[in-house]
Amino acid sequence: MTHEVTVKSNKPLTVFKLVMMAVIAIDSIKNLPANAQYGSSLLFYYLIATVTFFIPSALVAAELATAWPETGGIYVWVREAFGRRSAFLAIWIQWLYQIIWYPTILSFIAVTIAYLISPALAENKTYILITLLMVFWSATFLNCLGLTISSKISTASTIIGVIIPMVFIMLLGGVWLFTGHASQISFSMHSLSVPTVNSDTLRLFITLLFSLMGMEMIAVHAGDVRNPAKDYPRALIIAAVLILATVIPASLAISAVIPPKEIGLTTGVIEAFTIFLKAFHLAWMEPIMVISIAIGSFGIFFVWLLASSRCLLIAAQDNCLPRFLQKTNAREMPVALFLVQGVIFSLLCIAFVLMPSVNSAFWFLTASSSQLALIYYLFLFASALRLRYKKPDVVRPFKAGNHPFFLWFICLLAIVTCLISIGFGFLPPPEITQNNIFYYEVFLAALIVVGLSVAVVIYEVCQVTNTNKAL
Repeated sequence: MTHEVTVKSNKPLTVFKLVMMAVIAIDSIKNLPANAQYGSSLLFYYLIATVTFFIPSALVAAELATAWPETGGIYVWVREAFGRRSAFLAIWIQWLYQIIWYPTILSFIAVTIAYLISPALAENKTYILITLLMVFWSATFLNCLGLTISSKISTASTIIGVIIPMVFIMLLGGVWLFTGHASQISFSMHSLSVPTVNSDTLRLFITLLFSLMGMEMIAVHAGDVRNPAKDYPRALIIAAVLILATVIPASLAISAVIPPKEIGLTTGVIEAFTIFLKAFHLAWMEPIMVISIAIGSFGIFFVWLLASSRCLLIAAQDNCLPRFLQKTNAREMPVALFLVQGVIFSLLCIAFVLMPSVNSAFWFLTASSSQLALIYYLFLFASALRLRYKKPDVVRPFKAGNHPFFLWFICLLAIVTCLISIGFGFLPPPEITQNNIFYYEVFLAALIVVGLSVAVVIYEVCQVTNTNKAL
């Protein structure tokens, strides 16, 4: 009995740490400018995204994580539902969309820091490339130090770089309106509830969904949670409330001071803070907020870097990847995977040199990673349905509805939302000229097809190699 207590106390993740990891993973300040482009239609689209995707993903993740509370997350769930090949494909997609997404969050950090040095650097591709590589490899080194250190960094980043800036910009937005300053959007009930539907709002919907992805991410650490059956669902509920209560008002605050069509995807947050702080004679606080936002963005990237790598490590240990990728250090961190993805990431950063502008590169990488993420979520919802019937005897401390109809309803609703949103992702941003739309769409589709094909080839080669070694 004494031994069991010792094991539980050694597990580093509490409810508070889980909440901080979930909030930092999803509640990204980077997403605010894209959300703010909706203007007064934001509440409507957030309501749709919350009902059709965010709530279903949280409920399904809570059920699966408490039924299979070992480290591995979606890899374990898909493997139990559809087998090892499908599990590897799902976890490969997760890893791929993350590594494609990394340049967007890191470019946001680079642009944010540029405002402390010289705003002109925000469009300097050489500066952005160097900053991306420095931040990436620094985070990789810190993650190698172990989960305890990583969870502390995540907690500090969440408080300093997400919650404080978001609450502050919400307060500034409220004071701005209360003191009679002009708003760029209308806050009447009619304008907030009646949507504006056009190609821009449909294209942006995929980024809005992307901003709500990640509730299942913290399940990869389920084996390190003290009481996953109770702590995990509790953490999800608290995190969901915090996320929605901050991201919506903060996005509206930005659209109140910057015309929605003029909001820059990488610069919108800083521009909004600059306007607010100058108006209220608080310009001296601008460097503090810039540093705070950079810290929060680093924390977001930091959490995802660790989670996606640990998931892929489980697949590697299940002989879905070459054996050298199974290597871990004394703190059980996947150092071999860290190194390989670091090389791939470094090559991917060339996109910021080849694309016409930082903004267009930002959008292309966001769109491609979002579409891959939506495919990944198809595995999540399909696995939840499959496991209800394939393994009904597995104890589920938390169930997404006791009646099978409810699970079918939320999963099918989410699946349809994902499929429709994948189509929206092919709508090009304004930066892409009419002559380049065809190339944009072909390149986007090719990236997805090639990415999935590589996973199939790697898996089959590993199976043949393992069979030959067994003989």
